[in-house]
Amino acid sequence: MNAPVATTTSAAPMPRIAFMGPMGVGKTTAIRALCGDDMVASDVPNLDRQSHAKEFTTVGAEFGQIDLGEGEFVQVCGCPGQDRFDFLRQWVVSASVGVFVMVDANAADAVQAAGSLLAEAAAAEHPPLALVLSTRPASAATVQAFADGLQAAGHGVVPVLQVDVRKRADVLQALGVLVSMLSLRSESE
Repeated sequence: MNAPVATTTSAAPMPRIAFMGPMGVGKTTAIRALCGDDMVASDVPNLDRQSHAKEFTTVGAEFGQIDLGEGEFVQVCGCPGQDRFDFLRQWVVSASVGVFVMVDANAADAVQAAGSLLAEAAAAEHPPLALVLSTRPASAATVQAFADGLQAAGHGVVPVLQVDVRKRADVLQALGVLVSMLSLRSESE
């Protein structure tokens, strides 16, 4: 079976990368760092200040497109972090070849939160390749303990990168790693 791809107006397929994670972890910020104002956002005023104090929250899929050069493009899609939008997250993941699972590795529930999202991605009909991004400053020891926790929880060896989602170069580097992983996977199929 072939992995799902988005298409442009030309006949060339455009791979889709999903950004998923809990509310406030930086999904919209990462897509904005990549695409600038050339993205479709779905932020509205946050009415659930008990869950997170941020002013705005995402209530739909967010879309952007990245030009990788030489006619290669990738579509990026952000998923809302609230569980009440899990149906939308599942749809975006089902149409993606890769996924960034974004977490704060310092959070007490980081392994559980990332593990749940990794399991959700793995349950898709065509499971996307996953790369975990630690989006808040964390020591190397904290990131390693988090990665070890994912492995101990049965998620295997999952690459974890420390990324400042506000910095385009950091997000592009993570995207480059995921694209390389996807290339290696397609070569082995």
